[in-house]
Amino acid sequence: MTLPACSTSDKHPEPPSPTATTPSAPQDSKEQAARDAALTAWRGMDTEMVKAYHQGRASGTKLSAYAADKALSKIETELFEYRRVGVHFVGEPKPTAKVTAVDLESSPRRATITECLDTTGWTAMQGSKNVTSSHQIQRYTVTGSVRTIGTQWKVVDYTVNKERAC
Repeated sequence: MTLPACSTSDKHPEPPSPTATTPSAPQDSKEQAARDAALTAWRGMDTEMVKAYHQGRASGTKLSAYAADKALSKIETELFEYRRVGVHFVGEPKPTAKVTAVDLESSPRRATITECLDTTGWTAMQGSKNVTSSHQIQRYTVTGSVRTIGTQWKVVDYTVNKERAC
C-alpha cells in the first residue's frame, strides 16, 4: 500500500517575540503561509485518498482539488489495480506529515513534505477477508512534492520508501 497521509500534530517554530522587529519578519510570515498552504493540500489529499481507498475509486471524492500530476496518477493507477483484484481498505493510517523545505523564489513555489506513515490501523480487504501482508512494513517514510498551480497549492508527486522503517 503506497498511501501518503497527514496529521495535525506538526510542531511549528516559536513565533518571534512581539518586541522583535526584524526585516525578515514579512518573509517569515510568507514562508509560514506557504508551509501552512502546502500542508493543507497534503492533508486534503490524505482525507480524500482515504475516502477513495475505502470505496475503491476516486469518483465522489475531491481528490483532484488537492492532488495533480504524478500524485493523482499514482493514486488512480493504484485504485484501478486494487479494484481489478477486488481489494478495498478499512480503517485509517496514522500520519505525521511536516513541511521540511519551502522554496518561495521558484515559480511555481514549491514545498517538500516528509512523514512517517503508520498503517497498522489500515487494512486491505478482499471481500470480508483481510489480505494485508504480514511481512509488509507498517511504518514507513513518505516524501512528497507540493507546488503552486496558479494560486493553489497541490501535491504533485510523492515517493513511498518501504525500505526505510520509521
